[in-house]
Amino acid sequence: MAVNIPKNGQIEAFAMIVDINSFTKIVSKSEGNSIAQYIRDILSGGIDAVEKYEGEVVGFMGDAFLAILPTAESVFLSCVSIAKDLDRLCEYLSDRDWKADYQYKGPSLKIGIEYGLIDTSTIYSEFLGEQVLLIGDAINYASRITLGGRGNRCLVGPKAIEQGLLQWSNHGPYVVKGKKGEQTYTYYQLELGDIWREGSGKETYWG
Repeated sequence: MAVNIPKNGQIEAFAMIVDINSFTKIVSKSEGNSIAQYIRDILSGGIDAVEKYEGEVVGFMGDAFLAILPTAESVFLSCVSIAKDLDRLCEYLSDRDWKADYQYKGPSLKIGIEYGLIDTSTIYSEFLGEQVLLIGDAINYASRITLGGRGNRCLVGPKAIEQGLLQWSNHGPYVVKGKKGEQTYTYYQLELGDIWREGSGKETYWG
């Protein structure tokens, strides 16, 4: 069942943020290299994964994208596929200049997921044309919990756990502090076995 996103209205669905770790460091060392193409190569596999498993990629934010998915199973399968694609990409980059230039072990990703009510509307610009605008607590929550943990990680909010992702969660709950005046955000870590190539997965805050 593919997710159906209205141009104007509300939906209940899973919001997923896929974000590249150490983006500021990568950009600071990008002189003479095509950083936009590099970021494209990292994110393209994630986009393909989401669309393969009935989700929709609905927005881009520099080094990250926002996706909406219909079911817990589609979320889990997308995350597994993203992790596998990242592993293949690390192999591809292992003998290329990027690794030497940036002095790190290859690209790594953080994924934040939450479930909830999402408001939709449309917005227009001359360059982009008409775009669907999505706003909701689930999107905000998914973004906030990506700040937890280290390295490659797939972090899940409590409502997403209740909606079916509990069966694949093996760590938690943990908490991460919000911005000044905000709540503390609780999250769990999704079990992806040994698929992730990089990242310790260790957490910095315990609940």
